[in-house]
Amino acid sequence: MTILKKTAPSEEGAPRSTTAPTAALLPLAVMLPAVTVMFHDRFGAAASAALVVVSLVLVAAGGALLARTTAQADAAAVRARHDADVLDRLEPLAGARR
Repeated sequence: MTILKKTAPSEEGAPRSTTAPTAALLPLAVMLPAVTVMFHDRFGAAASAALVVVSLVLVAAGGALLARTTAQADAAAVRARHDADVLDRLEPLAGARR
């Protein structure tokens, strides 16, 4: 079971990708306005407006996901620096060995 714990992606120290959530939304956010422009004659005004609104919501959701993931990564970096500072204060000789 220790092998599974070492390779689990949900580990606290595992690196996280900040672009994964937005990269998944990007094709759909680009495709919806293109479909709206290509088929605007066949769609009604309400359907075209709905597609534009949905694409704007997808772009906003992608931005929110990216901001949240970046904030989590920044918080993890600050926490790691704080932990390193605490460990350096607890062991005074560690700073001399570096």
